[in-house]
Amino acid sequence: MTLGGGLRTRLWGLPWLGAVTDRPGPQTWGGAKLLPGRHRPLGTYQPVLAITVLRHAKSRPEVLVGVRDPNANVYHQNVASVPTRRVQPSVAKNWLWSLRAPWRTAAAERADLRDEVANIFSRKLGLADALEIGEVHFEVAALTAFQGISVIGEDECGRPRTENLTMFNALVYLEKGDEHLPESTASYNPLVWADMDDFLAMSRTRDTGRLNKGLEESFFCAYGLCLQTSVEVLLPLEVGRNSHGSLPSRSPGTAG
Repeated sequence: MTLGGGLRTRLWGLPWLGAVTDRPGPQTWGGAKLLPGRHRPLGTYQPVLAITVLRHAKSRPEVLVGVRDPNANVYHQNVASVPTRRVQPSVAKNWLWSLRAPWRTAAAERADLRDEVANIFSRKLGLADALEIGEVHFEVAALTAFQGISVIGEDECGRPRTENLTMFNALVYLEKGDEHLPESTASYNPLVWADMDDFLAMSRTRDTGRLNKGLEESFFCAYGLCLQTSVEVLLPLEVGRNSHGSLPSRSPGTAG
């Protein structure tokens, strides 16, 4: 697969995105912008589910990251991403309602959320057979939602094409079966596990070199609402980790 060039390396060279820098930094807008609140209609801000998948490697947590293969992804091609899937507004509406509930785990415990996560595991991550025979188990620990503007491609003049999105982000613990995850799928090529601290550094600075997985050899700007919202999802875990780097204990959630 050939990466590099194209939209990824031109974004911060456009006048409307600010000054050109040798490397992206935390001040770089980078093609996505979170908006305050989540009150805007789903008909205008199309719903997407992103999943922040964690596993434990020894004592340190790792995050699943993929590069979106252009053969399967019409928009936002050849960029670092957590797994995502568009969802129906009727489903997303119920999730928003659950997020307003007074009990913290109401949204994460929804069966339709578990089903959508399983769809991503099956269709995007190549784990359908392993899920079917019980070789993969996951837990949905939390769900959050944000609204924002994302760059999804470019028009015929080479200027970025944007889309308004409602980005749901589910924190998912892969409890069993990480050995079944392929190195690439039709949707993501490659798929890698990255140290959580490196993932946060990459997403905050927009610099894929901070992931320490060699992605900067092909493109060096990481952007997108999925990454930004994953940072928000992981922030409580980053704060709550103990001195050994382990995650704090979590309450039971939905397993699949």
